[in-house]
Amino acid sequence: MAGGHATAEKSAASSRASSFAVSRLVRLRRGLRRALPALAAYAAVRALGVLCVVAWGLGHHVAPITRLGTLWDAGWYARIADHGYSRSDGLIGAHGIPYSPRAFFPLYPWLGHLTSELTGLRTAGALVLVTWAASLLAAWGIFAIADRLWGSRVGRYAVVLWGVLPLAAVESYGYSEALFTALSAWSLYALVRRRWLTAGLFCVAAGLTRPSATALVAAVVVTAALELWRVRAWHWRPVTGALLAPLGWLGYLAYTAWAVGSPTAYFHIQAAWDTGVDFGWSILRWYADEATRLFAFGHPSQRHALGHLPMAVTGLLYLGLLVATLRQRGARRQPVPLLVFGLALFLVDFANASPEPPIARFLLPAFTLLYPVAQWLAARPRLARPLLVAAAIGSACYGVALTFHGGAPS
Repeated sequence: MAGGHATAEKSAASSRASSFAVSRLVRLRRGLRRALPALAAYAAVRALGVLCVVAWGLGHHVAPITRLGTLWDAGWYARIADHGYSRSDGLIGAHGIPYSPRAFFPLYPWLGHLTSELTGLRTAGALVLVTWAASLLAAWGIFAIADRLWGSRVGRYAVVLWGVLPLAAVESYGYSEALFTALSAWSLYALVRRRWLTAGLFCVAAGLTRPSATALVAAVVVTAALELWRVRAWHWRPVTGALLAPLGWLGYLAYTAWAVGSPTAYFHIQAAWDTGVDFGWSILRWYADEATRLFAFGHPSQRHALGHLPMAVTGLLYLGLLVATLRQRGARRQPVPLLVFGLALFLVDFANASPEPPIARFLLPAFTLLYPVAQWLAARPRLARPLLVAAAIGSACYGVALTFHGGAPS
């Protein structure tokens, strides 16, 4: 009798698990179907950028996919994917410190290596394929958040805006920004839905992708703390999500410390790129220098400043977007996790010290700052279409210049 009761309980539990899995799959398919127009629009604007790069590369006898998968930081990721962290380029950076592949977090090159093994592609092509897949997942997450909060039209505009940013070409490079954006978007989506464990696990993966995952960690921890304060009771799910959140980031720093034999190894390695924390002084100085060069009419430095103008404008644009985001009120106001993520990512990048501050590229994952513009465009569809078409063409052209004629995107 007892055995029959236990069997019945196991059967009921198995049935509930199956029903749960089926319902989740149905919701996933429904969500993907709803997102398809936004994903198609995003794919179209990014395809324009990639086709321009391909056309220019083939016209100048440069293999475009190899270029996308090996230039600048992508070369480091390719080296890690092929050889792990055992091989460097042998060059010496600032302060006499050797450049080390350990400056780059491991999840993206691991996925590149796995993709190469599964598909037979060379590492450069595999990294680009990972980026393209991640950028679509990121676009889906960006849409899903906006669709839940403000409707599908805002979601579509937000996705297209992310795809036509001046540095959107990076979303097609062998760089980790697209993967980090995807993981951040789905972690934030889980937070909006109060799915604490899911949010924490996505944050763990983001912490293995980029050091700026500290902004996402802040979003998870702050949102969980506010939830506990709101209910005035102890709940294990938000606590567990908050405890999980920093494990990826801390885990990689701990691994690097163990591998190198120094508790501050990661920060010492980063110093080879002359990076650190100066609370925005290097960014302000960079903008002052660029402004001086820009108005040095007839001087050779003016051409250099003109080349940096899109990146400089993008950085200022993000500042304006941050102000617009913080000023929103009522139904348009973003939930706490989105606000914390956007603000923290901006502050982390602003405080970063570098000879040429990469604030424009590092803020590429700050998609939450695009939502106010998406809301504005959604209310003006006739104006939005020509603006976005012009932005897509400009982004594609600048992507060609960045890929073949510029320095590393900053």
